[in-house]
Amino acid sequence: MSTLKRSLEADENSAVTNGHDEQAAIPNGSPDCKRSRHSSSHSENEDDTQIIDEDNELTNDHSASQSETDDETPATSIQENTSQYSLVHVDFDNGENDIFRYDGTIRFHIYFPSRGRSTQLSSDPTIVRTLPWTLVAKIKPPDDTSSKDSAGVFSLFLKCTVDRDIQSWSIHAEAEFILLHPTNPEKNYTEKTSHVFNSRTYDWGYPYFKALKEIYKDFVHAEDKTIRIIVKIHADPPRNIEWNSKEQTGFVGLRNIAATCYINSFLQTIYFTKKLRKAVYALPTDHDDQSHSIPLALQKLFYDLQFSDRAVSTRRLTQSFGWDKPDEFYQHDIQEFCRVLLDKLECKMEGTTTEGIIPSLFQGQYVQYVRCTNVEHESRVKQTFYDVPLQVRNNANITESFRNFCKSEILTGENLYDAGSIHGLQEAEKGVKFQKFPPVLCLHLLRFEYDYNLSQNRKINDRYSFDYQLDLSEFLEKPDCSSSSYTLLSVLVHSGDNSSGHYVSFINPDLDGQWFKFDDDIVGRVASTDAMERNFGSELNDCNRTYNNTSAYMLVYIRDDCQKDILCDINLEDIPESLIKRFNYDKRPVKRRQMTSDNSFVDIRLIFNNDFFIQPKFCLTELIRENSFDSAMVRYPLRYITAQCSELFSVFAQRLALELGVNLEHDIRLWIFHTHQIYTNHNQYHSMLAFTSGLTYCNDYDKKIFEIFGYGPLERTVFSVYVEQKLFINHVYQLLPFNKDEDILLFVRLYNSHNDTLMFIGHFLFPQEQIFQKCLNDIALRLQTSPSSSSSFLVHQSVPKHSHTHQYESIDATNFQLSLSQALRPCLSGASIIIQIIDMKSTDNEECPTTADDYLRNLLHRQEFDVYNCDNTQNECLFKLYLPMKTSIKTAIRAIAERIEYPEQQIIIQKCSNATSITSNASLTIPFHISCDQILRDLYVNIRNNLTSPRKLYFKRLPFPYTELEHRRLFRFYATNSQRKDSQHEAQFFVRKSSTVANFLAEIKQWMPMLCSENGSQQLRMIELVVSNQNNLPFQLRICSNESPMNNYINCINQYYHVEEVNSNDIDRSKDSVSIPVASYTKVNSIQIDFQKIFPFFLNVIQDESFDEVKRRLQTKFGLSTREFDKYRFSIFNGNKSIARCDDNTLRINLNDLKLFQNTCWLGLEAPSISNGRKTRKSFFSEKPIRIH
Repeated sequence: MSTLKRSLEADENSAVTNGHDEQAAIPNGSPDCKRSRHSSSHSENEDDTQIIDEDNELTNDHSASQSETDDETPATSIQENTSQYSLVHVDFDNGENDIFRYDGTIRFHIYFPSRGRSTQLSSDPTIVRTLPWTLVAKIKPPDDTSSKDSAGVFSLFLKCTVDRDIQSWSIHAEAEFILLHPTNPEKNYTEKTSHVFNSRTYDWGYPYFKALKEIYKDFVHAEDKTIRIIVKIHADPPRNIEWNSKEQTGFVGLRNIAATCYINSFLQTIYFTKKLRKAVYALPTDHDDQSHSIPLALQKLFYDLQFSDRAVSTRRLTQSFGWDKPDEFYQHDIQEFCRVLLDKLECKMEGTTTEGIIPSLFQGQYVQYVRCTNVEHESRVKQTFYDVPLQVRNNANITESFRNFCKSEILTGENLYDAGSIHGLQEAEKGVKFQKFPPVLCLHLLRFEYDYNLSQNRKINDRYSFDYQLDLSEFLEKPDCSSSSYTLLSVLVHSGDNSSGHYVSFINPDLDGQWFKFDDDIVGRVASTDAMERNFGSELNDCNRTYNNTSAYMLVYIRDDCQKDILCDINLEDIPESLIKRFNYDKRPVKRRQMTSDNSFVDIRLIFNNDFFIQPKFCLTELIRENSFDSAMVRYPLRYITAQCSELFSVFAQRLALELGVNLEHDIRLWIFHTHQIYTNHNQYHSMLAFTSGLTYCNDYDKKIFEIFGYGPLERTVFSVYVEQKLFINHVYQLLPFNKDEDILLFVRLYNSHNDTLMFIGHFLFPQEQIFQKCLNDIALRLQTSPSSSSSFLVHQSVPKHSHTHQYESIDATNFQLSLSQALRPCLSGASIIIQIIDMKSTDNEECPTTADDYLRNLLHRQEFDVYNCDNTQNECLFKLYLPMKTSIKTAIRAIAERIEYPEQQIIIQKCSNATSITSNASLTIPFHISCDQILRDLYVNIRNNLTSPRKLYFKRLPFPYTELEHRRLFRFYATNSQRKDSQHEAQFFVRKSSTVANFLAEIKQWMPMLCSENGSQQLRMIELVVSNQNNLPFQLRICSNESPMNNYINCINQYYHVEEVNSNDIDRSKDSVSIPVASYTKVNSIQIDFQKIFPFFLNVIQDESFDEVKRRLQTKFGLSTREFDKYRFSIFNGNKSIARCDDNTLRINLNDLKLFQNTCWLGLEAPSISNGRKTRKSFFSEKPIRIH
């Protein structure tokens, strides 16, 4: 019988019920009605059936909760004379006791008379993963079927029903259909299926499960004329349906913010390594910022995982890594991420009480030995490891992989070991022995390897088993000296192939065999077989089809003697109190103001100095307005606390101090925010109403909230309080001295002309009658800048304008000798001033620096620029500039020259289009120099009125004044750093139009000294590459003569140049040698020379030199590791035709053979391909290394 699986919807006449010939009436719009209409358009041809998607299949193992046979007698009596098929009810577990369970069983008994009509029957539902599952049986007797199925057909479908209003739900499930034999269980008929159920295909099964003829013959139970069916269901947690992970497991997941499933899987694993979690909590982070501090972001993540009721985001953690949005869409390798993150954490723990925790948990030790077999000599090198890479191919399990890892090698023949001057070359045994395994053992299963046939990495999905309990004593050098018994904590699983995939983790938190699956934000209980056996790797099902590429990629074991220490309990008492208060308090800004009819409560906005540090451009009024509760685009929301209008201010103040973890009397002062109406002079005849903000010190704690703020109890508003905190003054944290009757509070910002930035430096308390000049001197002392007679202050004050806006007006220097109350207008606590300190002595011989006046004048029209050096091979932003688009090129160059400390006469600015690749055809325009009249807007084409930020600004340093440019032309070439031979980059140089190659190389040697190595020849040469297909030769390579003029060499689409240091071997060439070109190539349809990473060059080969010696010289030249170099394949070509493979390293060079094809012979290096055929968002993990700043 055919085992073709298809949806019940695709089968004809599926709505025939209860043995009636006519279809029952179905309401319009119901799912059944839609199914009937859909089914009627399908024929019974198997080509039209809906075949199961193999990508969704999983292994068909299951955890049976009931036996495969059922000896129960039917609970309902059956009339012997009935001629209708009917359902016989039996008792079974319908899942009411555990609606979250991962498996369930349906028992289905159907009365089968000798003859009946077409019928569709449904079982009672069983609950699995909170969803109801029913079995639908469809019986087509012979007289109701087509000629194709004249014997009659029995169909079975599994159906999952979800509320029709939920459209995007899905759940993956596996089912085993068992048709019970009346007498012999070994003759039971079984079919297995796997499917992702959703709103479109909510039923799945077999339209031709069994012929009625066979059922009547072998499967009808004679005592009651029934057939008996058992269906075993095994399901994953559902998607896009309300699923409370915390309620059913006690744990929460991590949200996938882009392509971060690999991060989520590893973070969940180290979260359950509780000793590490406890150490992370203990890191000192009181003064850290979450957006830049990895320890603080990780503390917050662990805290939320422990106490939150819903899935947690990793956004703050990735921000602390220094990642931007594109970085989050790169799916990296999970083992690489593990190594980099643990390295960073270990560095952060240095000098703290947690120093050494990570090595004590993850670090093991092994020894590499070389032991001579014939003499008494042995070399031993001890090394540490954090994870063990285990070969999967050709190994069946962990034990075999360890044996392969520790397998000794005999060094003999041409590979003898050099035992020193005493023993000389000796036959020896080389191997590895473990000395100590760590408490937390990470095993990295090598499931990806390079495929030379496909020229890309491929995934090895071979079956590879691992045990729950692991004993590694046989691999210890001294088994009695260290424990080696382990229990499995976590299985990190990869589904997919090399180009894309998904990571999940299965974790056994208490090492008690209770497993949980962490699939991003979904957490569910699973069977032990789900965590282990199903992740051993691919195996064949009954139809010889392979399951999907799901297999374990990393295993984490806990050593048995360390379980209590590593899995220690972590309670609130183990978390620093300051950390708890900070995290609980940080949750408050996320909440929005709730507008209710209850006016008995009020929201009190809290302002701290840190809010000014984050947003230094804002004065007090602007800070509050820009961070309004009613604003939907608040980037840095202020904190707030809710209070009753009628409660005493003292109660509110004490509660605030408690939440902040400070002492109310000694650690903070509270200032009440008020808005004042004042009139400003609009012109000499009129004044205008304006609003400004002020602060009033509050120490009258006996008043009620609404009395303090001056609002009635029925007026719904938002109040604001500035919380003055201690400052670090004279090596002590203390509040500033304060006289409430005389002092006013000022917020001060400093303008830095060197960086063209505005920086908040803090708050100050001054007596109103103190001379303003003395106030400025005190501010300078706080900045550790002692004012002198040559120091000059420029001061601006924030003054109110109409419509709640503020502008900054300069305070004349003649007013510095007035009192503070006279110099400031208005003079209120909470006023904001900007100061700039200029040392006149340092500016006597220089042009006057940029002033705060310039900064403020252009504030509304300033553009953010990321400044790049065209010669920087890393293409990294060096610094930022903030300039109006109308700024002259001259001013921009001066700003760049000041930052990089380079003569402005030797700096040019280039358009973005000028920074093109050598291989492009972009036209070259005249660069912008210090004397040009253009402005920054001229650098950008198609600019719109709205400014995008930031823009890129490219500059280039010249080794000569820009005035020489008219006598030079731009020449592009490739160059290789002698210190980093694997770092080839494009370079640009303005060469004299009248110079020769020798003159050009002399200038390059002086301008780019890194091209020459310390022990090299110190001579440069220029190589010309012409890419063509003439005479079936893919390229031509020649050395440019030093006497030839540079005007003979131009940049075009098929001509490229490389400047390199001459190899010493090429200078002292022997007679028995010849130079042949060497080039890296790729081959798809034809040979393509790849010169982006390795530029073609000449290699001097010697008569009778072995291929192995040639390869070692090439490896040294490229600066590649043995692992990377071994990925290349070598061949000798005559034009486009390969004439010899260099796989046998023992073969030797024959110069006579090479001289026969000297003009067309070259050595080809077939480069490993790193491109992915599938450009999906999850396919980039092999293209970009992980960087955590």
